[in-house]
Amino acid sequence: MRKYKLSELKCLVRSGMAHDLTNASTAEVMEQWKHGEKIGYCSGTYGINGGLIRNTETGEYFAITARNSNLFRIF
Repeated sequence: MRKYKLSELKCLVRSGMAHDLTNASTAEVMEQWKHGEKIGYCSGTYGINGGLIRNTETGEYFAITARNSNLFRIF
C-alpha cells in the first residue's frame, strides 16, 4: 500500500480520476468495498486521514478524504 498526501487524494477527486466517498452513505461505501482493494492511505499526526480504494470489477478508484466513519469502516 502506498502512502499519499491528503492533497494528492483531493487532487485525484478534483480531476475526476477517483470518486469521492467521504460523505457517501454507509450502504454505498460497503457496496464499493465488497469488490474493492486498498491502494493507499494518508496519515498524519493523529492517525489515518484518508484512503484510496479500487473496485476490482470495474477498475474505478474511490477516495475518502476526511476522518469519518466511512474511512474507519474500510481502513
